[in-house]
This record gives sequence, structure tokens and C-alpha cells, in this order.
Amino acid sequence: MPGNQSSSAARVAWICAAAAVVFVLWIVTDVSANAGIGFFYTVPIGMAAWWGGRRWAAVTVAGCAFLYLLGALVQPISNVGVAFAVRLLSFGAVGILVTALRERLLVLEHSAEELEAIRAALTPATLPELAGVDAAATFVPSEYGVSGDFYLLTNGPDGSIVAVVGDVVGHGPKAARLATFIRARFAALAANTSDPAELLSLANDAIADRRSRGRELVSAVCIRYQPDRGRLSWAAAGHPAPLRLPDVAEMKTVGTTFLLGAEAELELGTAETSLEEGDGVVIYTDGATDVRRGGTLLGLGGLTGMLQPIAHFPAKNMVRRVEQGILEWAEDPVRDDLCLLVLKPS
Repeated sequence: MPGNQSSSAARVAWICAAAAVVFVLWIVTDVSANAGIGFFYTVPIGMAAWWGGRRWAAVTVAGCAFLYLLGALVQPISNVGVAFAVRLLSFGAVGILVTALRERLLVLEHSAEELEAIRAALTPATLPELAGVDAAATFVPSEYGVSGDFYLLTNGPDGSIVAVVGDVVGHGPKAARLATFIRARFAALAANTSDPAELLSLANDAIADRRSRGRELVSAVCIRYQPDRGRLSWAAAGHPAPLRLPDVAEMKTVGTTFLLGAEAELELGTAETSLEEGDGVVIYTDGATDVRRGGTLLGLGGLTGMLQPIAHFPAKNMVRRVEQGILEWAEDPVRDDLCLLVLKPS
């Protein structure tokens, strides 16, 4: 494989040894069999292309062509010019094909590393320790490997806690890169305001400034939790409403629910409620409800049914249990990212 850690010297030795074996076979074999033996020079050429790329392949093609002509001098063959041209074409074709395959695998390998880094940024394995809140999150990637779900938990400028869960419309690297951009914007914006509707509106402006990139759509829900006052505020843009704990009831949003990026200006409102001791909130993406078993959709009813018996559990236990429950219920693999964040007073 391209990532093999063998030394260059050892690889060169193997390539030279393979070419030498073919040359010796040519010399010791009856001249009638030499027509086929010459094609075995493609073995060291393929090795060189796989291990070293184009330059190694070109050098090895030249070396094997020289050995072929040398062998033809030692054991003359008929129509040597035509035979040499045919072998040279086969040598070059193998070098080009193996080099192209190697480069393609390297691109995929680097893309996988990049996407893994993006996923780690969008859905970090650990959440920051914030005063007054018991928080936990879970994320399970879809069959596409990485898509556009993300979450953010940070401090607001007024001492409140800001949480955002979002979902980019689409799949694959393009969606993941947009999610990285919009999550970073939310993090920067939250340093100056903690009002959920304002945060969503400012994020919508940031997407509007990227119009040259084409139509980009994001659903998001934003929450401001003030543990010292026991107050919870929220706003949503084209996203499933938060669920209040422990009754696991939907919390109604205020204003329009257009996706971010759908309109140049959004008229969003911030709803507010108080949280009593033991109350909490669950915010999630539609990957937690859109999973299927056969022709049956889990839906909001299925998700709330899983949450209700564990609504009094600590946040980490809740997200672990609900993730396990969804994955056991759903068909494998899941077709959309599963993202869920739980906030409770600590």
C-alpha cells in the first residue's frame, strides 16, 4: 500500500531483484519461450509505480527496456523492433495504470483524514465543563461517513450557556465543510450575543454572504440557558423543536421556521420559559427520528417513547441509552447522521 513504512532502499532492492529474476529467466530459458517472459518485466514496473509513483515507474520502465534489449542481444529473437515496441507499450501502460491507482488511493486516504478532522470539529467527543449545567451529546455518522450535523456548547457574554444543534441540507464533504463554517460562525457570534433569534439571524446573514457558492441551506435550533435564573430561551430555523424534560414535550417556537439560507432576512422570535429542579431540554437533528425499520419510521413518537423512561437520568446516561435504543431499533446502516444534545441543571 502507499502508506507502507518500508525503507526506500529496501523497496529499490525488491524492484531490482524482480527485474533481475526476469532477466535471468530470459537467459536460461529456451528462445521459443522468451516472447512471453519479456512481459514479466511489468512486475517490477508495477512495484515501482505502487511504491514510488511516476518517477520510480519511469526509471524502472527505462531499466526494464534496457534489460529487454540486452536479453535480445544475448538470445536474438525475430522481429526484435516490433517485439520491443509492443513490450515498451505494455511497460508504459502498466506504469501509468498503477501510478493512477496509487494516486487515487492517496487522494481518498487524505480525504478520509480531512473528513475525520472535520467530524471531530463538528461533533467533539467531549463537551466543555460549564457551571450549573449537566450536558452530554451523542453523534453517530450516517452511511455517507460524514455529513452536515453539528453541535456547539459554549458560554454567552452574559454568563449564560449557549447551545446550538444544526443540520446542513445535503451529504458528503460539501455539506461537512459548510457545517464547519456555520458552526465556527455560531461560536464567534456567541461571544457577542446569547439571544437565540439574533444568533440564528446573524448566522443566516453569514450564509447569505456566501451566495457565490450556490444555494446553501441549514436547519438549526439555538438555546440560551441561564442556570442562575432557571430560565431557558430558544429559537429554531427549519429545525425540530426542542423537547422539554422530564415530560418530553415539544417546546413551541416563535416566528417563522425557514431554513437558514432560504431567505435573505428571517423574522425569528425567541421563546422563553422557566426550568424547575430536575427539568431539562433535548435538542436533536432529524436523524434521530427519520430512521426506519422496514417500512416503519421511528418518528417523534418513537424518540419520545425512548426518552420518557430515562428522562430523570443524568445527561450522559440519557444520551448513551437513547443512542443504543435507536441503533438497536433501526436498520443498519443509518442513512442520516444521528445527533442529540441533552442539557439539565447540575
